[in-house]
Amino acid sequence: ALVPAPLRDNLPMGAWGTAIFADDLACDIRDDYRELLEDQVPDEEATRRVIAEYDYLDDDECHTLWLALAAAQSQLGRLDENVKARALQVIESGDGLELWAEAGPTDLAKRQAVLAKLRDKLVGPQPRPRAVRRPWRDVTDLEAGDVLAFPASDSLALLRVQRIDDQRVGVAPIIEWLEWKSHKVPSARKIRRLKVRQRKQEFTGQVLTETFRVVRHRKKDPNWASLGFELVAHVQPRPTDINASASIYCAWTGLAKRLERGRA
Repeated sequence: ALVPAPLRDNLPMGAWGTAIFADDLACDIRDDYRELLEDQVPDEEATRRVIAEYDYLDDDECHTLWLALAAAQSQLGRLDENVKARALQVIESGDGLELWAEAGPTDLAKRQAVLAKLRDKLVGPQPRPRAVRRPWRDVTDLEAGDVLAFPASDSLALLRVQRIDDQRVGVAPIIEWLEWKSHKVPSARKIRRLKVRQRKQEFTGQVLTETFRVVRHRKKDPNWASLGFELVAHVQPRPTDINASASIYCAWTGLAKRLERGRA
């Protein structure tokens, strides 16, 4: 995923550029709208839900709703006439430009050019409606309590699945790296007594447990079994596992590389 450039102090809050979607709030509005379409919610209902969801915005922010929603709908060939009218009203009135004026004449001019381009797009011919499909979603075949072994550099790395984290973008395991210094697999009874590895952050000195949320981002990405992980045991999950969280988010390939180095 692309990471926005560092925020500049003189730009409006949440913005990192002058583009319509160079703004946290605008991106949230676009993403919420697209997710509803991915879930096969009809156009009018998706529009209604997004408007209702952001009804809390105050006068300094509501212009972003209409600009972002109109731009998102136009990109998909689904521009609602009411949303179009509200967005054009924002553009014509200059609503929200006072925030850009505070950023300086250069940024103000760039933002005005962006809005002029959006206006031309909204009043011009609209593209045909585009189908919006839910992206591929990986669902793990692991279960809470499963124990994986991986041949690390200095010993066998043992990893216990604490729980399965079910999110809209995928179903992935939360895994803890256990303290173990041997190339042999211990008994399930001994595994239950093993502690979780910990590491100290270099800059903060904070001690974190070695826990991971491990995902496949694409269907062609390798899964645990194809990378040399082996399912070696299953132990009863602990009551506290239901609230387990990950300190590191990574793919199976990234986890394998960390384990090979013997550290995270």
